[in-house]
Amino acid sequence: MYPVDSKLYSMFIGPKGENMDLLSSLLAYGLQRHKEWRQSYAVEDPSLIPESEALQQDQTELLRAVDALLQRLEKNLPYFHPRYAAQMLKDPAIPAVLGYVLTMLTNPNNHAYEGGPATTELELEVVNDLLRLVGFESGWGHLSSGGSLANLEALWAVRDLRQEGKVLFSVASHLSWKRICSILRISEYAELPVDSAFRLDLNHLEDALKAGSTMMVVANFGTTGCGAIDPVEDILKLRDKYGFHLHVDAAYGGYAKTLLYDENYVLLSHEQVPSPMSEYVYRQALALAQADSVTIDPHKHGMMPYGAGSVLYRHENLRQAILHSAPYTYHVTDKPNIGTFTLEGSRPGAAAAGCWLTHRLFPLHRAGIGTVVAGTMRTAAQAFDCVNTIPHLRPLLKPDLDIFCFCQLPDTTNGLRLSQLNLLNERLYKKLSIENPQAEFIFSKLMIDARTAGSMLPNVKIDAGDFQCMRAVFIKHWLVMEKGDFYFKELVNTLKSIAACINE
Repeated sequence: MYPVDSKLYSMFIGPKGENMDLLSSLLAYGLQRHKEWRQSYAVEDPSLIPESEALQQDQTELLRAVDALLQRLEKNLPYFHPRYAAQMLKDPAIPAVLGYVLTMLTNPNNHAYEGGPATTELELEVVNDLLRLVGFESGWGHLSSGGSLANLEALWAVRDLRQEGKVLFSVASHLSWKRICSILRISEYAELPVDSAFRLDLNHLEDALKAGSTMMVVANFGTTGCGAIDPVEDILKLRDKYGFHLHVDAAYGGYAKTLLYDENYVLLSHEQVPSPMSEYVYRQALALAQADSVTIDPHKHGMMPYGAGSVLYRHENLRQAILHSAPYTYHVTDKPNIGTFTLEGSRPGAAAAGCWLTHRLFPLHRAGIGTVVAGTMRTAAQAFDCVNTIPHLRPLLKPDLDIFCFCQLPDTTNGLRLSQLNLLNERLYKKLSIENPQAEFIFSKLMIDARTAGSMLPNVKIDAGDFQCMRAVFIKHWLVMEKGDFYFKELVNTLKSIAACINE
């Protein structure tokens, strides 16, 4: 076990609801303060809500409806629990919940300053946090509903500024990129191959760059499938040679850069960075500062509830490329009206407040959010080491971040067909996924294209369109906590038992 900051216990509701009383008391305190604020405005005005039997009946009806909703929600999956590792889902931190809920009571809209003066200022402070995290010395950015919208806006701005050229991204990139090209009517795009580590293949990238003008290249800092990080530093060298716009989709992995800063935001050497960040990942994180634009999602490792994404630009000319105004909303002209530079219109000020409060409790350095990210990365690294020792199981690749992929693989693969391997892994999936109501742990699956599968499995005959493997998203930090060791041992024993059973 590793030294643990007390906030990793105190600032989360907990798998068993251990800190629910704390959240309840803080919500009650916030609600009382909010009530007093409402009462203090225009104190001479009369109350508009009378007491009556009809109102009491309405309250009873509301309670029944709330109870019905809670019953429906209890049928959901246990996203809060260490045994659930199927998707990028975790409990938001307590400050994120408090900031969001208490701000939502006034429902500010960060489209225009007039619609949310306090939360507009909070958003700008959050964006400054993120710009400093990435390493942009100036620039511009804002929050969005998620990474897909942030990616769309980045390409929209680049297209309007550059007018023409191809868009290049890897087959491991988020599905939003093909959708975005369709929405923006960009027909010249290409999905490029990845190498055996699931990273954008540089040789294929340069071949595509030589073939004609390129407007944008997308590099991933944490792919959705397996958390792989593309070679950003080498792609930057190609940008200097070919002159394209480099966008880094760090929606999932961006907060990992918190591990590179000490408490005074001084960059650390790799030797000073908390383990298990590899030197390769460290170098790519440093290189983020030279990208042209970056997407980061606070609703992932930033511990915010969905949806809270962000887009960041190193140069402000991209902000001007998509400037639009409206005579009915942007009246406070000497204040920041963020909506004039965004794709989305209405945007919740509550998201900015929740993110701001979370960043105050968990600053963007190694002793803040870095403590959470280090814990999740350690979980994946330990899983890699353990699965390497389990007969009939094999890690797909060493994790760059905290997503761990593995597969069922016989001791000998000579003469083995991919279709046979997929059947074995489908059996594994049915035992360790939502398909099994009694599953001891819940994982998801990753489908890998046949070309990439061939490079990963050189002795396997490729007779299927995709390779199916298991995917564990260790976005929760609990498994490397003091008592979380119980769950990790349970996980290893479960994998050993199921792998042996399948291969009998």
